Amino acid sequence: MNNDFIRLKQLEGELKLTQMNKDLGCSVTSKELVFFKPHMTYHLFLHDIISVVPATRESFPVAYLHRGQEARPFFSADSYKLVAKWVRIVSRSGIVERENMEFIVPLSDKMLSYISQYSGLMVIR
Repeated sequence: MNNDFIRLKQLEGELKLTQMNKDLGCSVTSKELVFFKPHMTYHLFLHDIISVVPATRESFPVAYLHRGQEARPFFSADSYKLVAKWVRIVSRSGIVERENMEFIVPLSDKMLSYISQYSGLMVIR
Protein backbone atom coordinates (compact mmCIF):
# COMPACT_ATOMS: atom_id res chain seq x y z
CA MET A 1 0.00 0.00 0.00
CA ASN A 2 1.14 3.52 -0.77
CA ASN A 3 2.10 5.50 2.37
CA ASP A 4 0.73 8.65 0.71
CA PHE A 5 -2.86 7.33 0.83
CA ILE A 6 -5.00 9.16 3.38
CA ARG A 7 -6.81 6.50 5.39
CA LEU A 8 -10.21 7.21 6.90
CA LYS A 9 -10.43 6.40 10.59
CA GLN A 10 -13.85 4.82 10.61
CA LEU A 11 -16.11 3.53 7.87
CA GLU A 12 -19.78 2.71 8.25
CA GLY A 13 -21.00 -0.77 7.45
CA GLU A 14 -19.18 -4.05 7.08
CA LEU A 15 -16.00 -4.06 4.98
CA LYS A 16 -16.58 -6.20 1.89
CA LEU A 17 -13.53 -5.68 -0.33
CA THR A 18 -10.37 -3.59 -0.58
CA GLN A 19 -8.10 -3.48 -3.63
CA MET A 20 -4.91 -1.42 -3.71
CA ASN A 21 -1.80 -0.88 -5.76
CA LYS A 22 0.82 1.86 -5.59
CA ASP A 23 -1.28 4.44 -7.49
CA LEU A 24 -4.89 3.72 -6.62
CA GLY A 25 -6.99 2.00 -3.99
CA CYS A 26 -10.65 1.22 -3.56
CA SER A 27 -12.65 -0.06 -0.59
CA VAL A 28 -16.33 -0.95 -0.43
CA THR A 29 -18.40 -1.56 2.68
CA SER A 30 -22.07 -2.41 2.92
CA LYS A 31 -22.76 1.38 3.04
CA GLU A 32 -19.77 3.25 1.55
CA LEU A 33 -17.31 3.41 -1.32
CA VAL A 34 -13.85 4.95 -0.91
CA PHE A 35 -11.26 5.73 -3.61
CA PHE A 36 -7.66 6.33 -2.53
CA LYS A 37 -5.13 8.33 -4.54
CA PRO A 38 -1.83 9.65 -3.20
CA HIS A 39 -2.64 12.61 -0.91
CA MET A 40 -6.39 12.48 -1.69
CA THR A 41 -9.30 10.24 -0.71
CA TYR A 42 -12.81 10.30 -2.18
CA HIS A 43 -15.52 9.06 0.18
CA LEU A 44 -19.12 8.46 -0.87
CA PHE A 45 -22.15 6.59 0.37
CA LEU A 46 -23.51 3.85 -1.87
CA HIS A 47 -27.02 5.35 -1.74
CA ASP A 48 -25.58 8.55 -3.31
CA ILE A 49 -24.45 6.73 -6.47
CA ILE A 50 -26.68 7.70 -9.38
CA SER A 51 -25.15 5.50 -12.08
CA VAL A 52 -22.21 3.31 -13.04
CA VAL A 53 -21.69 2.77 -16.78
CA PRO A 54 -18.79 1.31 -18.77
CA ALA A 55 -16.26 3.87 -20.01
CA THR A 56 -14.20 3.48 -23.15
CA ARG A 57 -10.64 4.78 -23.50
CA GLU A 58 -11.90 7.31 -26.03
CA SER A 59 -14.17 8.85 -23.38
CA PHE A 60 -11.31 9.46 -20.93
CA PRO A 61 -10.69 13.20 -20.51
CA VAL A 62 -6.91 12.66 -20.21
CA ALA A 63 -4.66 9.87 -21.43
CA TYR A 64 -2.84 8.30 -18.50
CA LEU A 65 0.54 7.10 -19.69
CA HIS A 66 3.53 6.19 -17.57
CA ARG A 67 6.98 6.69 -19.11
CA GLY A 68 5.82 6.14 -22.65
CA GLN A 69 4.04 2.88 -21.91
CA GLU A 70 0.54 2.14 -23.08
CA ALA A 71 -2.15 2.74 -20.44
CA ARG A 72 -3.27 -0.44 -18.75
CA PRO A 73 -6.15 -1.06 -16.34
CA PHE A 74 -5.62 -1.42 -12.59
CA PHE A 75 -6.49 -4.73 -10.95
CA SER A 76 -7.17 -6.27 -14.39
CA ALA A 77 -10.41 -4.31 -14.33
CA ASP A 78 -12.49 -2.40 -16.83
CA SER A 79 -13.06 1.31 -16.37
CA TYR A 80 -16.43 2.76 -15.45
CA LYS A 81 -17.95 6.21 -15.25
CA LEU A 82 -19.48 6.60 -11.81
CA VAL A 83 -21.82 9.52 -11.07
CA ALA A 84 -22.54 10.46 -7.46
CA LYS A 85 -24.80 13.16 -6.05
CA TRP A 86 -22.59 13.76 -2.98
CA VAL A 87 -18.87 13.14 -2.29
CA ARG A 88 -16.52 13.99 0.56
CA ILE A 89 -12.95 14.74 -0.56
CA VAL A 90 -10.25 14.33 2.09
CA SER A 91 -6.85 15.87 1.33
CA ARG A 92 -3.87 17.05 3.35
CA SER A 93 -5.45 20.54 3.27
CA GLY A 94 -8.74 19.45 4.83
CA ILE A 95 -12.15 18.06 3.96
CA VAL A 96 -14.39 19.38 1.19
CA GLU A 97 -17.88 18.21 0.24
CA ARG A 98 -19.01 18.32 -3.39
CA GLU A 99 -22.24 17.59 -5.19
CA ASN A 100 -22.75 15.95 -8.58
CA MET A 101 -19.30 14.48 -9.22
CA GLU A 102 -18.24 12.11 -11.97
CA PHE A 103 -15.38 9.62 -11.74
CA ILE A 104 -13.77 7.37 -14.33
CA VAL A 105 -12.40 4.51 -12.28
CA PRO A 106 -11.24 0.94 -12.79
CA LEU A 107 -13.56 -1.47 -11.01
CA SER A 108 -13.19 -5.23 -10.88
CA ASP A 109 -16.20 -7.50 -11.40
CA LYS A 110 -16.14 -8.41 -7.73
CA MET A 111 -16.14 -4.73 -6.69
CA LEU A 112 -19.03 -4.03 -9.09
CA SER A 113 -21.05 -6.89 -7.66
CA TYR A 114 -20.70 -5.48 -4.12
CA ILE A 115 -21.59 -1.98 -5.31
CA SER A 116 -24.72 -3.19 -7.08
CA GLN A 117 -25.71 -5.46 -4.19
CA TYR A 118 -25.56 -2.74 -1.52
CA SER A 119 -26.37 0.42 -3.50
CA GLY A 120 -29.70 -0.75 -4.82
CA LEU A 121 -28.59 -0.19 -8.44
CA MET A 122 -29.84 -2.68 -11.00
CA VAL A 123 -27.35 -4.33 -13.37
CA ILE A 124 -28.37 -4.09 -17.03
CA ARG A 125 -26.40 -6.26 -19.43
